[in-house]
Amino acid sequence: MADTTTGSRGRLDKAQRGAFVGAFLGWLFDYYEIFLLTFLLVPIIAEFGLSTAAGAWLVSASLIAMAVGGVGFGMLADRIGRRRVLMITVLMFTIATFARAIAPNYEVLVVLTAIAGLGLGGEYGVGQSLISEIIEPSRRGWWGGLYYGGAFLSIMLAALVGGHLLPAIGWRWTFAISGAPVLLVIYLRSHTPESPHWVKNASVNRLKLREYTSGTFLRPFALCLVPAVLYFWAYYGLTTLLPKYLTSLGFSMAAASWWIFFTAVAGLCGCLFGSWACDRWGRRPTVTIVMVFAAVGGLIVYLAGPSAIGSSVLLVPFFILYFGSTAPTIFGTLFSEVFPTRFRSAGVSAALQLARGTSALPPLIAAGVIANAGYMPIFLAATVLYTAVGAWIWLFPETRNSRLENLEDGAVRAATSPEGTPTANS
Repeated sequence: MADTTTGSRGRLDKAQRGAFVGAFLGWLFDYYEIFLLTFLLVPIIAEFGLSTAAGAWLVSASLIAMAVGGVGFGMLADRIGRRRVLMITVLMFTIATFARAIAPNYEVLVVLTAIAGLGLGGEYGVGQSLISEIIEPSRRGWWGGLYYGGAFLSIMLAALVGGHLLPAIGWRWTFAISGAPVLLVIYLRSHTPESPHWVKNASVNRLKLREYTSGTFLRPFALCLVPAVLYFWAYYGLTTLLPKYLTSLGFSMAAASWWIFFTAVAGLCGCLFGSWACDRWGRRPTVTIVMVFAAVGGLIVYLAGPSAIGSSVLLVPFFILYFGSTAPTIFGTLFSEVFPTRFRSAGVSAALQLARGTSALPPLIAAGVIANAGYMPIFLAATVLYTAVGAWIWLFPETRNSRLENLEDGAVRAATSPEGTPTANS
């Protein structure tokens, strides 16, 4: 089956636009919910009289639930289709978000946050699979990268809402208002087309659960899980408690939010670069390049010392750090290219969301480190982890321009010949 093609200038046809917009907006509000929580921690901790560590558990509960949702909904999408699962996930996290606005206590809030996390966990991997299966090979990296770029728009939106709207209306109304735009996503999702790759594969290849224990699934899964864990440990360990830390230094919520907004601008620039470069230069070189940026930026901030935190002196290294902190821009496309269609949603979702689930630990570890040694060791740890991601990625085959049909036999094939030129079926 040939990949659905875009026009010569990379324009999307009606079906592709429907798939991209429906997936993109769901992912945008998904990540907005995640990052907004880092701002909401401040008033939630104050209202319920929580310690910083107890507040961090709220983020951790969301991340753990996202891991469970990523695995479960990823497997479900391989059995009943991408479109149906995307409808279920957006409904789940929308209802839970509205409900959190009236949570009577911290315990109920944790449960509702976990329920929202289950739905959020199924968003990215399933949406990425749909996009990868409906976009032509030569533009898959660009559109897959732009899809992940919704995360940086989400951070900007969360920073604006968390820094300016939240202090005015409180965390409960912030939850209520934040759930409203997702109703538009539900409408758009109802018009999202199903993946033609999944339709064809499902009609001839009924997936059996025992196949998830086969090497066909486990080999690419392990290959993808390791760099995802390394990356998310670095990113969440570094960023989750940054608003709380800045406010503890005397920054207002508005001032802290502008620092987070700045990191998102840098990330969006890095996302656009990575989306372009991975189709031009390949997946592996692009991941290595952005990880070098991230590691260098983190090292400069570490060497600048704690007195520089919040200073304009750090704007340049902060930009470099977060410009490079964009490996998932390439991860989504790359991971989708090493799984056959019958495993794709489960593989991509499980690798990314289990990795994100394990990153429930870094905020807890960071809270202890910050209390005893300040924030600088967190930047050094992130530098080491980002460097490791850049090295591990060379264990992957180079899949630039590869066609998804090459994976249907379960083999993880490189998309280049031994001489480094594209293969004939690329």
